[in-house]
Amino acid sequence: MKNRELILISAFLLIIPVALYVWMDGNGPGDLGALLGAFCGLLAIIWFYRGLRLQSIQIDEQRKQFTRQMHLQHQDSLLAFLNTSSDRMERYLSELLTSLNIPNESQVMSKYLSSLQYYKQATESRDPNEVLTQIQNWMKIEGPCVKFMSSVRDIIILHQKRLGMEDNSEGIDPAEYVYINGAHIMNQPFMSAYKSTVNLLSEQMSLISPGRKAMSLASTAAMAQIAPKGVMKRDKIIQNIKKAISDGLLVPKICDALYANKANSADAKCRAAD
Repeated sequence: MKNRELILISAFLLIIPVALYVWMDGNGPGDLGALLGAFCGLLAIIWFYRGLRLQSIQIDEQRKQFTRQMHLQHQDSLLAFLNTSSDRMERYLSELLTSLNIPNESQVMSKYLSSLQYYKQATESRDPNEVLTQIQNWMKIEGPCVKFMSSVRDIIILHQKRLGMEDNSEGIDPAEYVYINGAHIMNQPFMSAYKSTVNLLSEQMSLISPGRKAMSLASTAAMAQIAPKGVMKRDKIIQNIKKAISDGLLVPKICDALYANKANSADAKCRAAD
């Protein structure tokens, strides 16, 4: 209802009681006052509704303006975040290339796959010195790749927090986390330059995740055989070997001697007791 219409209605409502008073041949000012009071009450209700309506329109307009402002701020913030993430990704990738001593990202996968020769020798050897040597060679490639995946994971976590999503990265291998959760951020235009490298590397590292865990087991088993007695907790290592066997995971051959020694020790104790 426009202001002009409201003024006309108000004037009409004020004229009506006067007209009724004249038409009904009122007995005095009291009758006129009663009629005016009744119509003024109605007029007050109309103006009160008009005020509420105007206030509602103003609040709704303010809400729309606030929403538009928040949307623009979110877009600006997202753009800044993606630009920053792109710069960070470029730095992380440059560090990876330097660590692997390769000229560009197209050789990352071939370099990583070449590390599997060390992985194979480390899991199949029973010589603790040989195992540790091969693991050191493997870690020269595996280490920088894990660091790179950890950096990408941190960017994904920040992006998910911006979207109000919970952080579910605890206890998950960085490469597996990136492989599972990286699709949305890597599809952003600012990240497309790194998409192929990140996707291929995270997928390959996830595929051989059981073997990568076996390398950790091989390392501790080899060090336990070389280290002086009592330095390392062999019982704990043997428990890990048993768990890996029960879970159907790959158990490096270096673990056989440690596991067999434990079994022989137990048999000797039984015979001594008999």
